[in-house]
Formats: sequence, C-alpha cells, structure tokens
Amino acid sequence: MSEARETGKTKKQPSLALKVLLIVLVIICWGGIVYGAGYYAKQYIDSSIQAVQQTNALNVRALEDRLEELSNDMQEIKMALESTDQTISSSDSTQRELSNRITQLDQQLQELQRSLMILKEAPNAPN
Repeated sequence: MSEARETGKTKKQPSLALKVLLIVLVIICWGGIVYGAGYYAKQYIDSSIQAVQQTNALNVRALEDRLEELSNDMQEIKMALESTDQTISSSDSTQRELSNRITQLDQQLQELQRSLMILKEAPNAPN
C-alpha cells in the first residue's frame, strides 16, 4: 500500500521541467504584453505630436499671411501719407487719424510677430 501512495504523489506534482517551462511561458507572455503596450503608446504619442505639429504649421502660415497683409496695409498708408504730405499737413485731424491707424497697425504687427516667434520656438518632437 505504501507503493501506491508514492506513485500517487509523484503523479500529482509536476516535474521540474514543466515548472520551468510554465515560468518561461509566463515571462514571455508578460514581455509580449509590455512590449505591445509600449509600442501602442509610442504610436499614439507620435501621432499626437504629428497632429500638433501640423496644427502649428497651419497657425504659423495663417500668422505669416496676416503679418504680410498688415505689412502691405502699412506700406499703402505710408505711401498715401508721402504722396499727400502737403495736403495733409494743413489738416491736423486727418493726420492724427492716420497716425493713430499706423500705430494700431504697428501694434498688431508686433503682436503677430510675437505670436509667430512663439509658434516657431515651440519644440518639435523627433519622429
């Protein structure tokens, strides 16, 4: 009867090779899960960064267009002032209005230039 008990005990306990195999399989599965999660996170972050970069590029382009428009407006006003300098000099109110408009356009131009510099200085993430 003691022999029957011994053979029953050996059958219930898995062999050392089976234990090692199970541990290796668990480690491989965990490694696969961690690698997959890391890969997915990297892809998500990269696509998010790319979307932000595209949005920034569009914003920079819009600011550059607006900056060019303001610059053209200022040039037109300056040319108008130069061509009608003698006529305008007799009319103080008109000259003040034009000067105020130039000052406003100058301020807008400076604000747009600051915004453009901020967007250009934004860090670009590596792809």
